[in-house]
Amino acid sequence: MSQVEPLVPSEPTTNIRSECPECKGRLAALRVIGGRESSEYWALRCTRCGTIHLDVVKPFSTMTH
Repeated sequence: MSQVEPLVPSEPTTNIRSECPECKGRLAALRVIGGRESSEYWALRCTRCGTIHLDVVKPFSTMTH
């Protein structure tokens, strides 16, 4: 299995889940995909149990307006 490299967002964002809700393991970002209205879709995989999670994140700049 290949090593998962954590991704760093280009702008500050809202809270991104960092703990697996299934086993409390660490989540690593697999891919960040641009979405509607500057939001991002974060595909995350648990480094402990392997579960895949998808979070929708809005950039910090759109949250303050």
